[in-house]
Amino acid sequence: MHPRPWTRALATALCLLSAGAAGAQQPDPANLERVEVAGKKTEVSKWFRAESRRFVVYSDAREEDVSQLLDNLEKLDHLLRIYTQAVRQVELQAPKLTLYYHGGASGLREVDASVPVDAVAMYSSCASGVQGFGVHVERIPSLADQQLDKAPLNDSLSHVFEAYARHFLNRHTDIRAPASFIDGFAQYFSSVRFSDQQMVVGRAPKAVASYLRFLGDGRRYSLEYEDVLQNNLADARNYGGAAGVQLEFETKSWLLTHYMLSSDANRKRLSRYLALVAGGAAPTAAFERAFGMKTADLSRVLWRYSLRGMEALRVAPQSFPAARVSFRTLPLAAGEFVLADAALKTCPTPRAGEALLKKVAALAARFPDDTLARLTLSRAQIDWGDPQEALSRLNVILRDDDANFEARYLAGVANLRLAGRSEGEASRAHLQAARQHLQRARGLNPRSPEAAFAAFKAEVAVTDAPPDDSTLQSVISVWQTARDIDALTGSAALAYAYAGKADEAYQTLGSLVQNVNDEPMGQWARQWQGRLQTGVTRGDILAEMRRDPAPDKPFKVWTVDKESVMRQVERSYGLEAADAFIKEYQRQQNKAGQQPSDPAAGAQKR
Repeated sequence: MHPRPWTRALATALCLLSAGAAGAQQPDPANLERVEVAGKKTEVSKWFRAESRRFVVYSDAREEDVSQLLDNLEKLDHLLRIYTQAVRQVELQAPKLTLYYHGGASGLREVDASVPVDAVAMYSSCASGVQGFGVHVERIPSLADQQLDKAPLNDSLSHVFEAYARHFLNRHTDIRAPASFIDGFAQYFSSVRFSDQQMVVGRAPKAVASYLRFLGDGRRYSLEYEDVLQNNLADARNYGGAAGVQLEFETKSWLLTHYMLSSDANRKRLSRYLALVAGGAAPTAAFERAFGMKTADLSRVLWRYSLRGMEALRVAPQSFPAARVSFRTLPLAAGEFVLADAALKTCPTPRAGEALLKKVAALAARFPDDTLARLTLSRAQIDWGDPQEALSRLNVILRDDDANFEARYLAGVANLRLAGRSEGEASRAHLQAARQHLQRARGLNPRSPEAAFAAFKAEVAVTDAPPDDSTLQSVISVWQTARDIDALTGSAALAYAYAGKADEAYQTLGSLVQNVNDEPMGQWARQWQGRLQTGVTRGDILAEMRRDPAPDKPFKVWTVDKESVMRQVERSYGLEAADAFIKEYQRQQNKAGQQPSDPAAGAQKR
């Protein structure tokens, strides 16, 4: 219905990128700043904090690897912004993304016990926070210009790049479909590599290249390209089971995306394709209209494209951002709460949340005077215990540190919870307190999506008067920098609608409709799109703003080690081939009227 500006400008952005400017200047070396905590060495945690322009990283890996990671992530972020520049005609100050970079894969299980097999990264977003989690697999090297298209792809970078590229689309654009483009985009940028002056984009990720060779050798495939376009994986069978089906989907999505980005003409067709899907067209029909070919011909076209050789693009941008990284060691007590605090911000299930409350309460008893311990326990009690007890603890923290953003924000949320459990004057008093705390929290950190969402809920609930333009614009502005939080997206859509901007409201709801990961929210968005079309009063919109939302469903996207999946595919194929050979051998023996020889019996005779 309403095409998105990002899709209209994709072709132009890509042309600017591929034009590139030779003779890039050498950026200044990264400025490393280190802050040590006072105290004995035994009182310092193995966890430390690193911060660059757009990222905050907590890690127990080596500092030099985190420095390399941040340098590469800042360059990747810069590159992805070229692709999405049309949605930020004026660059907005987005919140920094917090990443937890684990020295081993076991750290992921401390955050989410339901971690899939072979998981190496995860992004989680909900009203309580947006966070990334990655695993350090191998040392991250610096690359010279001539190594960019020849050096083996580093697994640590590939995993984090894939996860971040997928997250970037969710955070900074409204694109939620087709899934094949989102996954293809993530695979495409997982293999980009940077030197100080150049980059190479378009290399085949290792598992993708292996799977393409596997199919090229005549192995059984699981998905037609129509299945890939429609994200129809449910009935597919693969040598590697469901993980193998997903690997084939991502491999074919990468090849399709590579083809779509391979020429100016194809990039223009891609822009039209995404616009058609955004307007409600089925991906298959949209592809055929945009590219002027039948889906049945796509497999042949892509096969010929792959045989011609898929070129990687070498670009020398005019400048690269230099990652100026500051490191800060953490006290032992703070290090104990890093992952528990992160887990609470993923909006865990009730069972997991209650278990976290018990764990955090036991830890906090060991460190009663540590601020992070008290904040983490307060967060756990607000969500899974007694908000009043949390509020008493937070008030003590605020008496000592009036400008503590986390304590202000949590005190506001605690009062919101208590207002929902109270009536009459008691409820109004808690709403008023929530409003005051959250206004102060927003002043301390105006870029926080979590504080903006909570402050908006408090503002519309605290008084019978309608929300003013400032209240409406505040939630819209923050949503524009954090489009991956569904609850915030819903509030922004209602704010647009209340302000009389029906087209903007309808378009904002569209990203929720297309998000297949939260069907209840998608159904709510479809209903409100219908109401906007038929007509709705401002009173109805305000009532919806004030309605207590359902428990927030987190949006979690896992990245798995596809090379491990590829090995399983090859093992299963080998076993199947061996079984078929043995059965054919036995059939031939029986046909000849002979009994199969018994190697074991022969061994016994000897």
